[in-house]
Amino acid sequence: MIPIYKQKAKSYFTNVRRDIESFLPAYSEMVLEIGCGDGATLSYYKSNERFGFTTGLELVEEVTIGASHTIDAWLIGPVETEILKLEPNSLDLVLCLDVLEHLVDPWSVIGEIEKVLKPGSYIIASIPNMRTAKVLFELVLRGKFEYEDQGIMDRTHLRWFTRKSALRLLQSEKLNIIRVMPSPLAKGSKSFWVNKCTFGIFREFFTEQYLVLAQKSS
Repeated sequence: MIPIYKQKAKSYFTNVRRDIESFLPAYSEMVLEIGCGDGATLSYYKSNERFGFTTGLELVEEVTIGASHTIDAWLIGPVETEILKLEPNSLDLVLCLDVLEHLVDPWSVIGEIEKVLKPGSYIIASIPNMRTAKVLFELVLRGKFEYEDQGIMDRTHLRWFTRKSALRLLQSEKLNIIRVMPSPLAKGSKSFWVNKCTFGIFREFFTEQYLVLAQKSS
C-alpha cells in the first residue's frame, strides 16, 4: 500500500456517499468513480438501479482486493494514466468525491474527464473548503498550518480550494455548473446557531465541503 495511506482508517475506503443522491440523474448507464475505495458507493447505487455499468478507478490496489461490493470493472493506478484507457464520449456520469484535492494537477484531470463524458452527461465532485473559520483561525491568529489525519488539512491533500476556485476548476468551455450545495451544518451545533443568527452571511466560513454538479454541453 502507498505508505501515506497506511494511516487511513478503514472507513476512509468503505464509505457510501448517500449525500450525492439528490445530485444524481434518475439513471446513468455508464458510470466511473475516481477514487472509489472498495466500490461501496458504486455498488450501493447500482443495487438501487440508479447505475448501469459501473467502473471503479482506485489508486490503492489493496483496498480493492477481496472487496465484497458488486461493480463491473476496476481500473487500478493513477487517474492521470488510467483515464487515458477510456474511450472518448463513453460515460454518462463521473464521480470525483473528495479526490481532486489529492491530485498534483486536478485541472488537467478535469480536462481528461471532459473528453470521456458524453455530450449532455455529468460530473459530480465534492471538494473541501479551505475558507473555514477553523482553518483561518489557526492560520491567521495562531500562525499554524499543520496537517492532520483527516478533514480539510488531511496530510494527503496536495491542493486546496475555496468555493470560487472549486467552481473555476469545474467550469470550462464544455462544462457548465448546474448546482452547488454546501455541506450541512449539524443541527444545534455552534456553527448552526452562529449561521442562523447572522442570517447566513458567513455561511461559507462554516462550510467544510461543496458538492458541485457540472454538465458537459451537447
